[in-house]
Amino acid sequence: MRLALPFMLLLTGCGYVGDPQPPALHIPMRVEDLTLVQRGDTLRLSFTLPKITTEGLTITEPGEVDVRIGAAAQGAFDADGWAAGAERVVADATQAGNGRLSVETKVGGLAGRDAIAMVRTSGKSGRWSEWSNAFVFVAVAPLRRPESVEAKGSAEGIVISWSGNAPRYRIERKGEKEPEFAVAGESGEPAFTDHAAEFGKPYLYRVTGFQQAGNRTAESEVSAELKVNIEDTFAPAVPTGLAGLIGVNSVELAWERNIDKDLRGYRVYRAVGEGQWERIAELVEAPAHGDRKVQAGTVYRYAVTSVDMLGNESAKSGEAKVAIP
Repeated sequence: MRLALPFMLLLTGCGYVGDPQPPALHIPMRVEDLTLVQRGDTLRLSFTLPKITTEGLTITEPGEVDVRIGAAAQGAFDADGWAAGAERVVADATQAGNGRLSVETKVGGLAGRDAIAMVRTSGKSGRWSEWSNAFVFVAVAPLRRPESVEAKGSAEGIVISWSGNAPRYRIERKGEKEPEFAVAGESGEPAFTDHAAEFGKPYLYRVTGFQQAGNRTAESEVSAELKVNIEDTFAPAVPTGLAGLIGVNSVELAWERNIDKDLRGYRVYRAVGEGQWERIAELVEAPAHGDRKVQAGTVYRYAVTSVDMLGNESAKSGEAKVAIP
Protein backbone atom coordinates (compact mmCIF):
# COMPACT_ATOMS: atom_id res chain seq x y z
CA MET A 1 0.00 0.00 0.00
CA ARG A 2 2.87 2.42 0.77
CA LEU A 3 4.17 1.93 -2.77
CA ALA A 4 0.89 3.14 -4.30
CA LEU A 5 0.88 6.62 -2.72
CA PRO A 6 3.61 8.28 -4.88
CA PHE A 7 1.90 6.85 -7.93
CA MET A 8 -1.40 8.44 -6.89
CA LEU A 9 0.32 11.76 -6.23
CA LEU A 10 1.87 11.66 -9.69
CA LEU A 11 -1.53 11.15 -11.26
CA THR A 12 -3.13 14.03 -9.41
CA GLY A 13 -0.28 16.41 -10.37
CA CYS A 14 -0.78 16.00 -14.16
CA GLY A 15 -2.67 18.79 -16.12
CA TYR A 16 -6.13 17.95 -17.50
CA VAL A 17 -5.97 17.61 -21.31
CA GLY A 18 -9.72 17.73 -21.95
CA ASP A 19 -11.96 16.03 -24.46
CA PRO A 20 -10.51 15.36 -27.93
CA GLN A 21 -11.48 18.01 -30.56
CA PRO A 22 -12.83 17.15 -34.05
CA PRO A 23 -10.51 17.99 -36.99
CA ALA A 24 -11.00 21.39 -38.70
CA LEU A 25 -13.21 21.28 -41.80
CA HIS A 26 -11.35 24.07 -43.64
CA ILE A 27 -14.44 25.32 -45.50
CA PRO A 28 -13.77 28.75 -47.06
CA MET A 29 -16.05 31.67 -46.34
CA ARG A 30 -18.60 32.50 -49.04
CA VAL A 31 -17.57 34.91 -51.86
CA GLU A 32 -19.65 38.06 -51.50
CA ASP A 33 -18.48 40.40 -54.29
CA LEU A 34 -18.87 38.57 -57.61
CA THR A 35 -19.28 41.09 -60.47
CA LEU A 36 -19.53 40.75 -64.23
CA VAL A 37 -18.78 43.00 -67.21
CA GLN A 38 -19.58 42.26 -70.85
CA ARG A 39 -17.21 43.56 -73.50
CA GLY A 40 -18.03 42.53 -77.05
CA ASP A 41 -18.78 38.79 -76.96
CA THR A 42 -16.72 38.27 -73.78
CA LEU A 43 -18.08 38.03 -70.23
CA ARG A 44 -15.49 38.93 -67.60
CA LEU A 45 -16.21 37.81 -64.03
CA SER A 46 -14.25 39.13 -61.05
CA PHE A 47 -14.31 38.31 -57.33
CA THR A 48 -12.15 38.25 -54.22
CA LEU A 49 -10.96 34.87 -52.97
CA PRO A 50 -11.81 34.25 -49.29
CA LYS A 51 -8.94 34.65 -46.83
CA ILE A 52 -10.39 32.71 -43.89
CA THR A 53 -12.49 29.63 -43.30
CA THR A 54 -15.88 29.41 -41.59
CA GLU A 55 -13.92 28.43 -38.45
CA GLY A 56 -11.84 31.61 -38.58
CA LEU A 57 -8.68 29.88 -39.77
CA THR A 58 -6.39 31.62 -42.25
CA ILE A 59 -6.36 30.07 -45.72
CA THR A 60 -2.72 29.57 -46.65
CA GLU A 61 -3.09 27.54 -49.83
CA PRO A 62 -5.53 28.26 -52.68
CA GLY A 63 -8.00 25.50 -53.37
CA GLU A 64 -10.25 24.87 -56.34
CA VAL A 65 -12.54 27.51 -57.82
CA ASP A 66 -15.90 26.58 -59.33
CA VAL A 67 -17.34 29.38 -61.50
CA ARG A 68 -20.74 28.76 -63.09
CA ILE A 69 -22.73 30.78 -65.59
CA GLY A 70 -26.05 29.92 -67.19
CA ALA A 71 -29.58 30.95 -68.04
CA ALA A 72 -31.76 32.17 -65.18
CA ALA A 73 -34.01 29.48 -63.73
CA GLN A 74 -37.79 29.77 -63.63
CA GLY A 75 -39.66 29.55 -60.35
CA ALA A 76 -38.01 28.95 -56.98
CA PHE A 77 -34.24 29.15 -57.28
CA ASP A 78 -32.12 26.21 -56.10
CA ALA A 79 -28.42 27.04 -56.40
CA ASP A 80 -27.18 23.45 -56.58
CA GLY A 81 -29.87 22.45 -59.06
CA TRP A 82 -29.15 25.47 -61.25
CA ALA A 83 -25.37 24.92 -61.09
CA ALA A 84 -25.75 21.32 -62.27
CA GLY A 85 -27.02 22.58 -65.64
CA ALA A 86 -24.84 25.71 -65.91
CA GLU A 87 -21.56 26.05 -67.80
CA ARG A 88 -18.41 25.77 -65.71
CA VAL A 89 -15.83 28.44 -66.49
CA VAL A 90 -12.15 27.52 -66.21
CA ALA A 91 -10.61 29.27 -63.20
CA ASP A 92 -7.24 28.96 -61.48
CA ALA A 93 -6.91 30.42 -57.99
CA THR A 94 -3.13 30.67 -58.35
CA GLN A 95 -3.65 33.39 -61.00
CA ALA A 96 -5.29 35.80 -58.56
CA GLY A 97 -3.62 39.19 -58.19
CA ASN A 98 -3.82 40.74 -54.71
CA GLY A 99 -6.45 38.16 -53.85
CA ARG A 100 -8.79 39.11 -56.70
CA LEU A 101 -9.41 36.66 -59.54
CA SER A 102 -10.83 37.43 -63.00
CA VAL A 103 -11.99 34.83 -65.51
CA GLU A 104 -13.53 35.11 -68.97
CA THR A 105 -16.00 33.21 -71.09
CA LYS A 106 -18.02 33.88 -74.26
CA VAL A 107 -21.63 35.04 -74.41
CA GLY A 108 -22.51 32.18 -76.75
CA GLY A 109 -26.10 31.01 -76.50
CA LEU A 110 -26.88 33.34 -73.60
CA ALA A 111 -27.18 36.37 -75.90
CA GLY A 112 -30.52 38.07 -75.37
CA ARG A 113 -31.38 36.01 -72.26
CA ASP A 114 -31.57 36.61 -68.53
CA ALA A 115 -28.60 34.88 -66.95
CA ILE A 116 -26.93 34.18 -63.60
CA ALA A 117 -23.30 33.79 -62.52
CA MET A 118 -22.10 32.31 -59.21
CA VAL A 119 -18.87 30.99 -57.73
CA ARG A 120 -17.71 28.77 -54.87
CA THR A 121 -14.28 27.73 -53.60
CA SER A 122 -12.85 24.75 -51.76
CA GLY A 123 -10.31 24.48 -48.94
CA LYS A 124 -7.49 22.02 -48.43
CA SER A 125 -9.95 19.48 -47.08
CA GLY A 126 -11.73 19.49 -50.44
CA ARG A 127 -14.98 20.76 -48.94
CA TRP A 128 -16.81 23.48 -50.89
CA SER A 129 -17.96 26.84 -49.59
CA GLU A 130 -21.51 28.07 -50.02
CA TRP A 131 -22.36 29.55 -53.41
CA SER A 132 -21.55 33.25 -53.76
CA ASN A 133 -23.94 36.09 -54.35
CA ALA A 134 -25.93 35.41 -57.51
CA PHE A 135 -25.03 38.01 -60.14
CA VAL A 136 -28.14 38.37 -62.29
CA PHE A 137 -27.70 40.06 -65.68
CA VAL A 138 -28.98 40.32 -69.23
CA ALA A 139 -26.52 38.95 -71.80
CA VAL A 140 -26.82 41.24 -74.83
CA ALA A 141 -25.97 40.51 -78.44
CA PRO A 142 -22.31 41.52 -78.83
CA LEU A 143 -21.71 45.14 -79.74
CA ARG A 144 -19.38 45.57 -82.70
CA ARG A 145 -16.02 47.18 -82.04
CA PRO A 146 -16.03 50.74 -83.47
CA GLU A 147 -14.11 50.79 -86.75
CA SER A 148 -12.89 53.34 -89.30
CA VAL A 149 -12.23 56.00 -86.67
CA GLU A 150 -11.41 59.29 -88.40
CA ALA A 151 -10.86 62.92 -87.43
CA LYS A 152 -11.27 66.28 -89.14
CA GLY A 153 -11.24 69.87 -88.06
CA SER A 154 -14.17 72.27 -87.90
CA ALA A 155 -14.77 75.75 -86.57
CA GLU A 156 -16.41 74.14 -83.50
CA GLY A 157 -13.53 71.76 -82.69
CA ILE A 158 -12.11 68.36 -83.67
CA VAL A 159 -14.77 66.07 -85.15
CA ILE A 160 -14.29 62.33 -84.50
CA SER A 161 -16.35 59.84 -86.54
CA TRP A 162 -16.52 56.02 -86.77
CA SER A 163 -18.78 53.10 -87.67
CA GLY A 164 -20.50 50.81 -85.15
CA ASN A 165 -23.81 49.33 -83.98
CA ALA A 166 -23.99 50.52 -80.36
CA PRO A 167 -26.79 52.79 -79.08
CA ARG A 168 -24.23 55.00 -77.31
CA TYR A 169 -20.50 55.64 -77.44
CA ARG A 170 -17.80 56.81 -75.02
CA ILE A 171 -15.02 58.91 -76.58
CA GLU A 172 -11.68 59.08 -74.77
CA ARG A 173 -8.76 61.43 -75.43
CA LYS A 174 -5.13 61.47 -74.27
CA GLY A 175 -2.79 64.41 -74.69
CA GLU A 176 0.90 64.10 -75.51
CA LYS A 177 2.02 64.50 -71.88
CA GLU A 178 -0.97 62.87 -70.20
CA PRO A 179 -0.39 59.41 -68.68
CA GLU A 180 -3.92 58.06 -69.12
CA PHE A 181 -6.94 58.42 -71.38
CA ALA A 182 -9.75 60.62 -70.06
CA VAL A 183 -13.37 60.70 -71.15
CA ALA A 184 -13.90 63.53 -73.63
CA GLY A 185 -17.64 62.90 -73.91
CA GLU A 186 -20.42 60.57 -75.01
CA SER A 187 -22.53 60.42 -78.13
CA GLY A 188 -25.71 58.71 -79.28
CA GLU A 189 -24.48 58.70 -82.88
CA PRO A 190 -21.21 57.67 -84.57
CA ALA A 191 -19.73 61.17 -84.42
CA PHE A 192 -18.54 63.57 -81.73
CA THR A 193 -17.20 67.12 -81.75
CA ASP A 194 -14.50 67.71 -79.15
CA HIS A 195 -14.88 71.38 -78.27
CA ALA A 196 -12.22 71.22 -75.55
CA ALA A 197 -9.35 69.99 -77.74
CA GLU A 198 -6.85 72.54 -79.01
CA PHE A 199 -5.74 72.75 -82.62
CA GLY A 200 -2.05 72.20 -83.28
CA LYS A 201 -1.63 69.75 -80.39
CA PRO A 202 -1.18 65.97 -80.78
CA TYR A 203 -3.83 63.68 -79.28
CA LEU A 204 -4.80 60.04 -79.20
CA TYR A 205 -8.49 59.13 -79.45
CA ARG A 206 -10.33 55.85 -78.91
CA VAL A 207 -14.02 54.92 -78.90
CA THR A 208 -16.06 52.31 -77.01
CA GLY A 209 -19.68 51.40 -77.73
CA PHE A 210 -21.97 50.62 -74.79
CA GLN A 211 -25.56 50.06 -73.74
CA GLN A 212 -27.44 49.57 -70.50
CA ALA A 213 -28.40 45.95 -69.86
CA GLY A 214 -30.47 45.71 -66.71
CA ASN A 215 -28.32 46.66 -63.72
CA ARG A 216 -25.04 46.84 -65.63
CA THR A 217 -23.40 48.21 -68.77
CA ALA A 218 -22.42 46.07 -71.76
CA GLU A 219 -19.52 47.39 -73.83
CA SER A 220 -17.87 46.75 -77.17
CA GLU A 221 -14.18 46.16 -77.56
CA VAL A 222 -12.25 49.43 -77.58
CA SER A 223 -11.48 50.82 -81.03
CA ALA A 224 -7.99 51.17 -82.41
CA GLU A 225 -6.28 54.36 -81.22
CA LEU A 226 -6.26 57.29 -83.64
CA LYS A 227 -3.43 59.85 -83.71
CA VAL A 228 -4.67 63.37 -84.36
CA ASN A 229 -2.87 66.69 -84.86
CA ILE A 230 -5.01 69.18 -86.76
CA GLU A 231 -3.82 72.70 -87.49
CA ASP A 232 -6.21 75.59 -87.02
CA THR A 233 -7.29 76.88 -90.43
CA PHE A 234 -10.75 77.80 -89.23
CA ALA A 235 -11.93 81.36 -88.85
CA PRO A 236 -13.65 82.48 -85.65
CA ALA A 237 -17.35 83.26 -85.61
CA VAL A 238 -18.70 86.20 -87.59
CA PRO A 239 -19.48 89.16 -85.31
CA THR A 240 -23.17 89.90 -84.80
CA GLY A 241 -25.32 92.77 -83.62
CA LEU A 242 -23.33 95.58 -85.28
CA ALA A 243 -24.94 98.98 -84.77
CA GLY A 244 -23.77 102.56 -85.44
CA LEU A 245 -24.79 105.79 -83.68
CA ILE A 246 -23.98 109.37 -84.68
CA GLY A 247 -21.77 111.05 -82.12
CA VAL A 248 -20.05 114.42 -81.98
CA ASN A 249 -18.10 114.48 -85.26
CA SER A 250 -17.98 110.68 -85.10
CA VAL A 251 -19.79 107.41 -85.64
CA GLU A 252 -19.78 105.15 -82.60
CA LEU A 253 -19.89 101.42 -83.43
CA ALA A 254 -20.68 98.51 -81.12
CA TRP A 255 -21.33 94.77 -81.59
CA GLU A 256 -21.74 91.52 -79.68
CA ARG A 257 -18.60 90.11 -78.06
CA ASN A 258 -17.12 87.04 -79.79
CA ILE A 259 -16.62 84.09 -77.38
CA ASP A 260 -14.05 82.12 -79.40
CA LYS A 261 -11.27 81.13 -76.98
CA ASP A 262 -8.51 81.96 -79.49
CA LEU A 263 -9.87 85.36 -80.49
CA ARG A 264 -7.17 87.98 -81.01
CA GLY A 265 -9.31 90.97 -81.99
CA TYR A 266 -11.59 92.61 -84.54
CA ARG A 267 -11.06 94.42 -87.85
CA VAL A 268 -13.36 97.31 -88.71
CA TYR A 269 -14.23 98.12 -92.34
CA ARG A 270 -15.92 101.16 -93.85
CA ALA A 271 -17.31 102.04 -97.26
CA VAL A 272 -18.43 105.47 -98.45
CA GLY A 273 -21.85 105.21 -100.04
CA GLU A 274 -21.77 102.21 -102.35
CA GLY A 275 -17.99 102.32 -102.71
CA GLN A 276 -15.34 99.70 -101.90
CA TRP A 277 -14.52 98.50 -98.40
CA GLU A 278 -11.44 99.82 -96.65
CA ARG A 279 -10.02 98.72 -93.32
CA ILE A 280 -10.09 101.54 -90.76
CA ALA A 281 -9.11 99.64 -87.57
CA GLU A 282 -6.85 96.62 -86.97
CA LEU A 283 -7.22 94.09 -84.14
CA VAL A 284 -9.52 96.10 -81.91
CA GLU A 285 -9.74 94.26 -78.59
CA ALA A 286 -13.10 95.53 -77.31
CA PRO A 287 -16.33 95.07 -79.31
CA ALA A 288 -16.58 98.82 -79.98
CA HIS A 289 -14.90 101.46 -82.12
CA GLY A 290 -15.30 105.17 -82.79
CA ASP A 291 -14.84 106.48 -86.35
CA ARG A 292 -13.79 110.10 -86.03
CA LYS A 293 -12.92 110.69 -89.68
CA VAL A 294 -16.39 111.40 -90.95
CA GLN A 295 -17.82 114.24 -93.04
CA ALA A 296 -21.21 115.87 -92.94
CA GLY A 297 -23.67 114.94 -95.67
CA THR A 298 -22.08 111.53 -96.24
CA VAL A 299 -23.51 108.01 -95.95
CA TYR A 300 -21.21 105.37 -94.51
CA ARG A 301 -21.46 101.59 -94.38
CA TYR A 302 -19.63 99.63 -91.69
CA ALA A 303 -18.77 95.93 -91.16
CA VAL A 304 -16.64 94.04 -88.66
CA THR A 305 -14.68 90.73 -88.77
CA SER A 306 -13.15 88.50 -86.08
CA VAL A 307 -9.48 87.44 -86.18
CA ASP A 308 -7.93 84.57 -84.20
CA MET A 309 -4.40 84.11 -82.86
CA LEU A 310 -3.22 82.47 -86.09
CA GLY A 311 -4.59 85.26 -88.28
CA ASN A 312 -7.66 83.39 -89.51
CA GLU A 313 -10.31 85.99 -90.32
CA SER A 314 -14.07 85.54 -90.36
CA ALA A 315 -16.44 86.79 -93.02
CA LYS A 316 -17.77 90.32 -92.60
CA SER A 317 -20.65 90.97 -90.27
CA GLY A 318 -23.94 92.41 -91.37
CA GLU A 319 -23.69 96.05 -92.42
CA ALA A 320 -24.53 99.07 -90.31
CA LYS A 321 -25.45 102.14 -92.43
CA VAL A 322 -25.09 105.62 -90.99
CA ALA A 323 -25.99 108.93 -92.72
CA ILE A 324 -24.19 111.97 -91.36
CA PRO A 325 -26.52 115.01 -91.61
